[in-house]
Amino acid sequence: MSRKRNHPLMMVYELGNLIKNSLFFFILFFVVKAGSEAWLFVYGRYAVVGLFLLTVLCIPIKWYSRTYQLDVASLHITRNFFVRNQQTVPYTKIQNVQKETKWFHRILGMTSVTLKTSVQGKDHSIRFPVLRKEEAASIETKVQGKTSTPVIRVEEAAQETELPVFEEEKVEDEKVTNQPASKKTVHFTPTKKEIMKAAFASLSFLAFLPILGSLLSKLDDFHFEKQVDGFLSFLFGSTTMLVTTTILFVLLSGGFGIVRTVVKYGKYEIASDKETIFITKGMVDENYISISKDKVQAILIEQSFMKRMMGLATVKLVCAGGNGEESEVSALYPFLPVRRACSLIEELLPDYQLSKQMERLPREAFWIQMLKPSWLWMISTGALFYLKPEPFGLSSAWWVFSVILLVLIMASRALNFYHSNYVIHDHYIQFRTGGFTTSLFLSKRSRIIELEASQTLFQKLLGLASINTVNQANPVRHTSMADVPAHWAETAYQWYTGRKNEVHFVKEGETNHEQVGLDVLRDGYR
Repeated sequence: MSRKRNHPLMMVYELGNLIKNSLFFFILFFVVKAGSEAWLFVYGRYAVVGLFLLTVLCIPIKWYSRTYQLDVASLHITRNFFVRNQQTVPYTKIQNVQKETKWFHRILGMTSVTLKTSVQGKDHSIRFPVLRKEEAASIETKVQGKTSTPVIRVEEAAQETELPVFEEEKVEDEKVTNQPASKKTVHFTPTKKEIMKAAFASLSFLAFLPILGSLLSKLDDFHFEKQVDGFLSFLFGSTTMLVTTTILFVLLSGGFGIVRTVVKYGKYEIASDKETIFITKGMVDENYISISKDKVQAILIEQSFMKRMMGLATVKLVCAGGNGEESEVSALYPFLPVRRACSLIEELLPDYQLSKQMERLPREAFWIQMLKPSWLWMISTGALFYLKPEPFGLSSAWWVFSVILLVLIMASRALNFYHSNYVIHDHYIQFRTGGFTTSLFLSKRSRIIELEASQTLFQKLLGLASINTVNQANPVRHTSMADVPAHWAETAYQWYTGRKNEVHFVKEGETNHEQVGLDVLRDGYR
């Protein structure tokens, strides 16, 4: 197969990004500080222009020197820019495929593709900034090993089935498990009511204040201080204007939050076929990601304090990422109703089963958590005692702040004890932890590359232990459950030894398309 280059419009795209990134420096050196004779700005103008022209000249060279080729099993990339560099990435190392269609791509009928790999270092992702949609689909087909398929939508009635929190749902005929490999099923698109709840739960309306402050600050930089001060004096000059301004600000903030949420989540779709999960989002800049189901290492269900109050949750899929950043965790729609989140997991990943019954921590765990010293409180109290801040003229405010911090820490620990649950069922292990926010972790035994049990002196006296699991990621993902009964930790250890019957290890000379993690068993308390 012949080697290919990115579409020539990539040069226009890179030039546009260069202009956008350089605009601030041109405004600073040639508008704001145009009359300055300081050496920094005099020579800086020459440096800005020189670097801009040099980068413009490099754009066509970079486009011409970068080629790629897709064969049956691997992607080959060659770069001949100053130094010849060849990179080969097997399709089995590619964790997911992301496509982003900005307004530039939409106008020209193009898109961009990013391949997230499990390779460490700067080459953890491979980006094609401008491609024809047909070529992007061809790359995704090669990587995922599938052809384009028709779409089937799950009935709305199935989406609104009442379920207890984190309870398993009976598998319906429409679900992906019973669909042929060639079928693509749409599982979720947000309704108008869900969009409004997302606008409130995301607190996006609070972003209006810093944006307004940044705008006023920029006006000051362009020597409009008198006009800004006069405008603010007019708005806050009387009680009537103050009330009117406050109401107007609240309405503008709410409208801004709704518009921002609609733009971000209004066109949201979660779909899947037998092997892949597809997430599409964005109304202005369209983003698309496809995740292979066999690359999912674990599932997280997270709830912030606000989401818990509104009965919402975020489902995240932990995959083996390449850079250790948030790219290794792919979030589904961040504001799913809890019942729908549970049923959606069963639809997308039928191999993962949530347990509706979990065990609570023993009473001894409450006291060990509450009586544990808090370094945060001690250091903060020491700093407050030394600085002794006096807000509003209150000379003894430092100890009030210390007491408030202590109460919050104790409340968080009490809630953490109340929310902490654990269970092992069949091939799955499930933890739930958190104070003001909660997180539920679910993973299969075959996806855990290490399980560690440990005991401190106090835990040993009270018959408790801590469990730590490790899932393949970069860096590896640690999930801990503290203060479980020691006998349950022993059970977890014995349960994990059964992993050797589920993992296929490759003999010398054989090829394996699944990366198998290191099977390490450490028992810190035996």
